[in-house]
Amino acid sequence: MTPHRIVVGAIGDDSGATAAARRLRDEGHEIVFVGGGQSPEQLARTAVAEDARRLVVDADTDGLELVRDACARLDATDIVIEPAV
Repeated sequence: MTPHRIVVGAIGDDSGATAAARRLRDEGHEIVFVGGGQSPEQLARTAVAEDARRLVVDADTDGLELVRDACARLDATDIVIEPAV
């Protein structure tokens, strides 16, 4: 497995993001943890700035769609957006 740089954050409370960040770190990935209370635009811009391959977000379905839209506006459709589980 090749480790990836992954941005992990949350639109609201970051408890799910924290757990996901720990799990991914333990799997050997490089984690950029931005915590909770982020806007979709902040998450997308951080993923672009960090040259992340993945963006793991603790958010509901609507929030995830807003993050996808923000990435598309930044021409960053190559970033994989996943829910924090």
